[in-house]
Amino acid sequence: MVEPTRGVLGMTSTFTERPLLGPAAIPVAAAVLVAGCSPHALRESDEPDVPIPEAFLAEYEPEVAAPEDWWRSFEDPGLDRALDAAFKGNLGLRQAWARLSQAQASAEISGAFLYPEVNIDAGASRAKTVFDLTGQNFFNNRYSVGLGLSWELDLWRKIANRAEAATLRAVAGRDDAENTALLISGSVTDTWFAVQAQNALLALVESQIESSRTLLELTELRYGRGIGTALQVLQQRLQLESVQAEVPDIRSRLETARHELAVLLGVPPQMLAGTGVMPGDVLPELPPSPELPSPRDLLERRPDLRSAFARVAAADREVAASIAELLPSVRISASGGFQSDTAAGLGDSLIWSLGGGLVQPFFDAGRRNAEVDRNKAVLRERLVFLDERFIVALREVEDALVRERNQRELLERVKNQIDTARRTLEESELLFINGQIEYLDVITAIQTLQRLERQEISVRRGLLANRATLHLALGGEWTRNLIPPSDAERPRHDIATIDPSSDSDA
Repeated sequence: MVEPTRGVLGMTSTFTERPLLGPAAIPVAAAVLVAGCSPHALRESDEPDVPIPEAFLAEYEPEVAAPEDWWRSFEDPGLDRALDAAFKGNLGLRQAWARLSQAQASAEISGAFLYPEVNIDAGASRAKTVFDLTGQNFFNNRYSVGLGLSWELDLWRKIANRAEAATLRAVAGRDDAENTALLISGSVTDTWFAVQAQNALLALVESQIESSRTLLELTELRYGRGIGTALQVLQQRLQLESVQAEVPDIRSRLETARHELAVLLGVPPQMLAGTGVMPGDVLPELPPSPELPSPRDLLERRPDLRSAFARVAAADREVAASIAELLPSVRISASGGFQSDTAAGLGDSLIWSLGGGLVQPFFDAGRRNAEVDRNKAVLRERLVFLDERFIVALREVEDALVRERNQRELLERVKNQIDTARRTLEESELLFINGQIEYLDVITAIQTLQRLERQEISVRRGLLANRATLHLALGGEWTRNLIPPSDAERPRHDIATIDPSSDSDA
């Protein structure tokens, strides 16, 4: 088994077993690898080159410990099932797992160059010659079998550094897949709340339409008895039509949100109902506020930061490997086998050869030096990208905390306005009945109350979505437990049986 490769980040990655050499080759390999040294000192720091604050700036009062599977804090079994389905069927995540497999295979390829290459060679030939004087035919048979070995000694850790760089890129690929899963958890949760909010909004608007239609009937009845005016009827009819005009836009947002949820689950939009995953029309309550990790903890909690670290370490090793290209390289070769005129006597004639060569680059028009400069520039880019990602991560947490505080305040203010609007409507209706105000004042009170009721749903949905954003910004350890799904685990659907009209009323 290959030993795990450990980089400057303290991360390990182990790949599949490689065939080992015979006992005679092991001491040679150990001596060469121990003697090899890198001409480039690797970066030892495991932190970004920016100041790390001790705590977050925004005012925040945590109430409970942060859950690992953070979406379960909303206590919505349907959402839990949706996330489970997304982790298995999301096509973007499956692509990320496939890219990880590619990176792991590339690491296997790079690591294989640390070992000798051994080939088996076997052959048989028959040649005919004619003697010029007699015209007699002569036949010559030749049989051979043997082994050939070639091996570049890794004197300057050129091969080892490239193998470690490939391994670290595979580690980064795993972190990228985990980051994809993290983002998908946020997208599914946000879309789930969007569907719930539009369902709740549609139910609210339908109830508002019924209330407005009842008021229109009363207004028409007053007009028929000669109490009201035609203007009042028209005003109430206009108010009813204005509420009805909200329905098409709500339905449009609802259907498009359902389509987006289907794509996140990895199924055609027409088949969302068949998955058994369908949000209702009730938004959950906001869970208690989770405890916050320290800013430094984000370096391990967030897979995008772990990925950036791994790519820094990989780029550092590529610099070391490119510098080693400027130094001499030593390659040895050996071959041995048997050769005979007859197949029966093949084992009687042993042949062998052993050789070695040293190559020192002399003139390449600056190609190798340019490669060193390029790899150093890549390393600088990776370092700056790491610094940027860490600063952005801190900003995302701070932004989510600020938005939650203000969104909570906004929700309280909207609730207070709804209470005031209800009392205003009651007072307006009483004054209108007593003939003290015009009906237009009643219409204004109705519209204000209905607008605030719709706004409350939007604010509540925004508050829930922002909590999901906060969890995304904090990262978590749960992504480390994800296992790539096999093809057998992915749900398959018969596209030919889809009836687009069957889900139109879902």
